[in-house]
Amino acid sequence: MSASTWAPQQCAILWDVDGTLVESTKLGYDATNEVLIGQGLEAISVEQYKEGCRYATPARFNFHLGLDHSDKHGDELGQIFDDTYVARVSKETAGLFPGLDRLLRSLAMAGHPQGALSNACGAYVRAVMDANELSELPGERVALFRVALGADEVAAPKPAADGLLRCVSDLSVEAAASVYVGDSPSDGKAAKNAGMRSIGVTWGANSAAALEPNFDVLVDDVDGLTKALRAMLLPEQS
Repeated sequence: MSASTWAPQQCAILWDVDGTLVESTKLGYDATNEVLIGQGLEAISVEQYKEGCRYATPARFNFHLGLDHSDKHGDELGQIFDDTYVARVSKETAGLFPGLDRLLRSLAMAGHPQGALSNACGAYVRAVMDANELSELPGERVALFRVALGADEVAAPKPAADGLLRCVSDLSVEAAASVYVGDSPSDGKAAKNAGMRSIGVTWGANSAAALEPNFDVLVDDVDGLTKALRAMLLPEQS
């Protein structure tokens, strides 16, 4: 898709990271079980890992252990996890889903500011950006992602609106004119809480049935995502 397909708008496209932009299930799952086993705890299944991914990392570990989400044990395990998996980020362990690279670059070249917000830590988000060369367009002074934040850098993790509102503030755009793309019910809820439009992708950790009540639109592939974004950004042409 060429840049001319997208008319420049004062609209931001914000992205969740794991399960939306990148396929990182094995990276996160293996690191989680390494932490649990290393602490003498029981390993979890892939399904349990995916279910827990709707929470920020400390709360996710407490969820796996059946503890209250605010229990301090989650903070301790979460820090070990962050130290373990951030260093392992690469194109091989956290590469973009096929077709997204072209879409991201097309949107950036058309002038749409983009940002990433994850319930993982900020260091991980930026490691993913660097590994996939999303900081800027080769040969151009155009940043693909002008803001990249994790749950440890905002007042409250998703589904709270804090992170998304921080993103649009940093990008100097209005929340109501922007779109959040995610793969978890908490992503859709965060967008709604921020007064933002939302698109749910079904190639991540959650089923369409789990996502449908929480998003404005669901898509099954990058072509569908492209069409949904065009309809939101250029409604007069859809």
